[in-house]
Amino acid sequence: FWLKTNPVPEFHRAAKRAMWARSSTQVIRPLIGAAGLVPVLHFNNKRGVVFNDGPQKQEEVMMFHIGTNNWQRQGEFAPGSGILHASFHQTFNSMPGVKCYSIYPSKMQTDPVPEPDYDPTFKIFKLNHDIPICESVSPNSSYRWHTMSNTEFAAYRKRLEDEVCVFMDEIEKREGKQFDYIISHHAFTNAMTGAQILERRQKEGNKKLRHFNFVHGTALKMYIKEKEGDPEYPMRFLTVSKEHGVFNGRDKCSGIWVNSRDYIDKFMDCFPTYPRSHAVYSQIGVNQKTFCPKDVTIETDLAKHLRDEDKSKLGGVKRVVTFVGKFADWKRLDAVLYAAAEYEKRHPDVATLIVGSGPQAAIEEYEGLAKKLGLKKTFFLGPKGQPVLAELFTMSEVGMFPSYKEPFGMVFVECFACGCPAIGAKSGGPVEFVKPEQGVLVEEEEDWRSPAGAKRLGSKIAAQVDKALKEDWKSKKGPGCIKFVQDNFSTTAQCSAMLDNMKEWSKK
Repeated sequence: FWLKTNPVPEFHRAAKRAMWARSSTQVIRPLIGAAGLVPVLHFNNKRGVVFNDGPQKQEEVMMFHIGTNNWQRQGEFAPGSGILHASFHQTFNSMPGVKCYSIYPSKMQTDPVPEPDYDPTFKIFKLNHDIPICESVSPNSSYRWHTMSNTEFAAYRKRLEDEVCVFMDEIEKREGKQFDYIISHHAFTNAMTGAQILERRQKEGNKKLRHFNFVHGTALKMYIKEKEGDPEYPMRFLTVSKEHGVFNGRDKCSGIWVNSRDYIDKFMDCFPTYPRSHAVYSQIGVNQKTFCPKDVTIETDLAKHLRDEDKSKLGGVKRVVTFVGKFADWKRLDAVLYAAAEYEKRHPDVATLIVGSGPQAAIEEYEGLAKKLGLKKTFFLGPKGQPVLAELFTMSEVGMFPSYKEPFGMVFVECFACGCPAIGAKSGGPVEFVKPEQGVLVEEEEDWRSPAGAKRLGSKIAAQVDKALKEDWKSKKGPGCIKFVQDNFSTTAQCSAMLDNMKEWSKK
C-alpha cells in the first residue's frame, strides 16, 4: 500500500488531531531508484497521516538491522539479500507497535536527507571500495573478503560497530527509549559486529537488548567451501567466527533464521555447539505489490528494455522465456544458452531474455558463448530493477533458473507472483517449494561444470521449454502460480513470525 503526505480530507481532521497527540506516527515515503519506486517506511511525520480511524497500539518494539548488501536505490541495483533487507525494513515498520531502523553499505549511495515531516530510518555505511562479498561474484562487486588483510578486516568491523552505535544513540535520544533487538544479516562480519554491539550496549546499561542473525546463504557457502578445502577459499573466516564465539552458544546471538530448511544442517555442521532449537527456517516473503501481473505486451513494451543494437531483431518474436541471475558459474547460464540453441531452432517466434550481470570476464564469457552457438534471438539486457523484472516475467511464457544448490530461490517466487511458471533444477532451496503446479525441476547433472555436462543439462531444460510452450503453461499454470504466492509467501507473515521468535528467544 502507499500512504501519501497530502493534507488529509476534512472528514479525517478529528482523527488527524488525535494522531498529533501521539509521540510518533508513521508514513511510507518512496525512495526513487534507477528503475522505479521502492517504498520505505519513515517515522515522525509531523503532518499527521491517518492509517485508520481505530485506536492505535502503543509502540512496543524497536529494532535495528545491520545489512550486508545495498538496497535498490539511487541508481544502484541490489542483490537478493539487499532487496530482502529493504523489504523487512518496510514490512516491520508497517506493523503496529514496531519501529525498525537500518544501516547498509554502499560506495555509490548517500544518506536520506531529513525533512520537516520526517526523520530518516536508515543510513548508509559509506565505503570507498566495492561491497565485500563472500563468493566469487555478485551483481555489484568482485571484491572478496578473502582479499582483505587481517588489519583491513578488523578496521572494517570496528568502523561498522562505531557507526552503528552512533546512529543507535541518535535514535534512542530522539525516541526516548532503548533498542530491544539487533538483527544482523549474513552469518559472518555483521554477526560478529552485532555481537560486539550487544556486549558494548549491555555494558552501557541496556540489559534487555538481544541480538539475532538472518543467515541468508552466501556466508554459509563460503564456510562450506573453506571446510572442503576449495583453493579459492582457504580456511580463514570459519576459524575467525568460531574463535570470536558469536555462534558458539546463545550468549552473543539469541537465535538465527535460515532461508532454506537444508541450511539448518549446514549451519549446525559449521557451528555444532549452537542450540538447534534456536535455528529456525523462515519462509521468505515477496512484495506482491511490485511482483504481480503488469499491463504490458511484447509488441508494445519489450523493445524499451533491450539494447539499441538488438531492437531490430525483434521481428517475428511473439513469445519470450527469461533467465534472471548473476553471472556466477553456479547459476548455470551456460546451460540456459545451450538450451536456447536447441529450442530456438524449433520455435523461431521465441526469444530468450538474459537479465543480470557480473565481472567483465564473465560477461565476455557468456556473451561469447551465445555468439559461438549462433543464437539469433537471445538478448542480454543487463541488470534490471524489480519493476522491470515484473514486466519481463509478465511477458514471459516461462522462467529458467537452473542454479546449483540455490540457498532459497527468491526469483522463482517473484516469477510465480507475476503469473509465470518456471523451470529449475532439483538442487537446493527450490526443491522445498516448487511443485508441478508451478513448473518443473529437471534432474541434476553431476558433471555440470564441464561443457559436455552443461550441454546435457541444457538439453533437459530445452525439453521442458518445449513442453511449456506446447502445453501453454502460461495460461494453464500461471493463475495458480499467483495464488500459490499469495497463499504462501507473504512478507508480513514472515516478519510476524520473526517477531514472535524474537520475543520468545529474548526470554532467559
